[in-house]
Amino acid sequence: MRLGELCAGYNGLGMAVEEVFGATPAWFSEFDPAPSKILAHHYPTVPNYGDMTKIDWANIEQADIISGGTPCQDLSHAGRRKGMTEGTRSNLWVQMREAIAIQRPRYVVWENVRGAYSATAASDLEQCPGCVGDPADWGVVLRALGRVLGDLSDLGYDCQWRGLRAADVGAPHGRFRVFILAANRDHIGNHRGRKRAEQNRRTESENSGNTPTQPKSLRGREGRAEHARVQGRPHAVISGRSDIPDTISCRRSRRARKARRETIIRTAAERSSEGIAWGEYEPAIRRWESRLGRTAPRPTEPTGRNNGHRLSPRFTEWMMGLPDGWVTSPAIGLTRNDQIKACGNGVVPQQAAAALRDMLAAFNREELAA
Repeated sequence: MRLGELCAGYNGLGMAVEEVFGATPAWFSEFDPAPSKILAHHYPTVPNYGDMTKIDWANIEQADIISGGTPCQDLSHAGRRKGMTEGTRSNLWVQMREAIAIQRPRYVVWENVRGAYSATAASDLEQCPGCVGDPADWGVVLRALGRVLGDLSDLGYDCQWRGLRAADVGAPHGRFRVFILAANRDHIGNHRGRKRAEQNRRTESENSGNTPTQPKSLRGREGRAEHARVQGRPHAVISGRSDIPDTISCRRSRRARKARRETIIRTAAERSSEGIAWGEYEPAIRRWESRLGRTAPRPTEPTGRNNGHRLSPRFTEWMMGLPDGWVTSPAIGLTRNDQIKACGNGVVPQQAAAALRDMLAAFNREELAA
């Protein structure tokens, strides 16, 4: 599937979508010069259309998935909390909604800060100001997350949403984020129709005396085991499960875990010789090292005067779960401040991927139950 990424940044959210859906980038929309350089460096053949307010969505490549983390400044608890209302940067959601309405992708992915749960929002929910309720009297009437979910529903999308911390996937920081996965109802309806048609064809085939898809001799617990053996699968089927590894797979898994532990111990010893004392943060650092499979860089770098030190951009890049040099490569040509800002505004790909997998599994369970 082809992915269109709005407010792309360094493409952290897009990296997660690419991994979970097997998608490839079709285009970006990113107007900030610094992250635009990152995109150009890593995706030199993918067009970046810049300012999302100036894009003619009908005249660019059709995307199967549209994803984006629209501006969070007016939703964040660290900001002025103006909400997703007319004139705010967070109201750029309107432009993403327009892209979805015109391109009609199969899936939509949206990401934002925890404040989306509580920040006020305005939409067509009210025919007139105060029709549903006056915020001065009743508090917040509509919140940003509800506004986005409502807009997607109006466009014909069913939604799942999850709140997840970066620490929940092993990162050494909290960084709570809200994710939405929306599926086009037309696509879901067509899929359900095809599934029912296939079930009807199988029933008719069995009733007409033709050979069933799975021979009766291979049905049931013993049949599943025999079928797995015939197919040469390296799994044993026990009580209908086919996820129990055999002895050889278990041995390999144990060897892999042992090798990984030895690597972590060795890198810890190397760091100890470098004189880095993580103190109370050491368990979190080690956990993320294990997840990423590489050593944490030094957290600070010399300033060049008075023996001072300052935060290292490579360390922030590592904390965000990015490949080494994804933001900090000298070939990209960003200043230190641009590098730290890009990382600070980005998405942890592993966090987004975990949320997407969970939401996609929920959609699949609904499909099976339909």
